[in-house]
Amino acid sequence: MADIVVLVWFTMNIMDPTKIYGPDISERTFQNHDECALFVNYIAKKPIVNDKYEFAFGTPDGTLFRGGCYNAEQYEKIFRGKGDST
Repeated sequence: MADIVVLVWFTMNIMDPTKIYGPDISERTFQNHDECALFVNYIAKKPIVNDKYEFAFGTPDGTLFRGGCYNAEQYEKIFRGKGDST
């Protein structure tokens, strides 16, 4: 069985980049990283997801988004500092 993947992102505005909001987690789950990447690229209207399934992009109003597609193990390791330290 494949891991469920969620979209996790942070936002800030170019006018005040010291105020970072997030992490926000999508209510929608994805069957795999590729499905999540397709969704993000669709929302951004261009290919922005890299080979690590992470992204960063801005909108015309100055909002900056940074995040990625993560399974539970990746989320724990990245955002909670848990996991293998090797």
